[in-house]
Amino acid sequence: MSYPKPLSTKSIEKLFASWNPHTVEVLHTYYEAFANLYGSIQLKNAWKIFKKFQPKIRKQQFMDFASIVRREDVPYYIFEVNEIYSEEKPSDTERYIVNKDVIHSGYGKFRFLYDLDEAQYGKPFYALPDLLEAAAHRLYDQELRVFINNMIFLDGEHAGKRFSEVVIITKSEQFDIDYYRKNMAKAKQLYDKANISVAEKLMKKIVWWLEFARQPIFSPIARFLNEIGYVFESEEQAQQFFKLLQDFANNSHLWKNCGFTPNQMHSVMAGQSKQSPPSIILGSGIQKAIQNGEIDIEELTKQLKEKGFDVVG
Repeated sequence: MSYPKPLSTKSIEKLFASWNPHTVEVLHTYYEAFANLYGSIQLKNAWKIFKKFQPKIRKQQFMDFASIVRREDVPYYIFEVNEIYSEEKPSDTERYIVNKDVIHSGYGKFRFLYDLDEAQYGKPFYALPDLLEAAAHRLYDQELRVFINNMIFLDGEHAGKRFSEVVIITKSEQFDIDYYRKNMAKAKQLYDKANISVAEKLMKKIVWWLEFARQPIFSPIARFLNEIGYVFESEEQAQQFFKLLQDFANNSHLWKNCGFTPNQMHSVMAGQSKQSPPSIILGSGIQKAIQNGEIDIEELTKQLKEKGFDVVG
């Protein structure tokens, strides 16, 4: 099942012809904010958050909007749940708002969405009063970005030049470009992505690694700096870089934390553990046994609660 191509501006305007323009504007604002702040969120969860901020807009309007904006050229996708998880049945509330940066082309295009879904499991979504502000300024990157722009190559063909002044296409990037030579559109897309300053490339990689790396972020950064032939000027400079990196990591609103910064998430999860008992979710095997009458749900729940668990599902 391929994602539908965007309709023309005129066609979209016709679909929204009977809508209140203010309602359309508000929904556009929040849908994009949800994509920016969470990376991925199902409409049923997005609605719970949205209605706190915009109680005058009805749930049906919120859901219907997704059907139209799915055909617009916007920085996010609206996926049916069965487009992501083939065994699921499509439903308006089960649709996903997904930031386009999460989805890659070709085989395994949903692999990072699956990782994100798993990382977000069991975490509350950020819904504080400054939600729109947090979505617009998700990354705490100003100082780190300035520092990276001004990092200088000490030797080699780029000696004396700042990261912001140098473009390097790495061996791995060139390999991918060459691999798709016969697919000119794909090759150009890869070339354009690689043909940016070292500063911009490193910053983009750091953001991505912070969300999806399966190892400490320091490892891929060290490999990248080694690949481009960069050596820190001094131990003091290296320490300053990693301090700014740590500040960036701890104070950025992350998709994997459902929009919370790591510092905020630590406080939220610590508060939840004090306020409520640990929860346990009944697996599909137990649920099937309950349906077949092999297990008494009331007796099982009673036993688990006696042991300090809150039963969910």
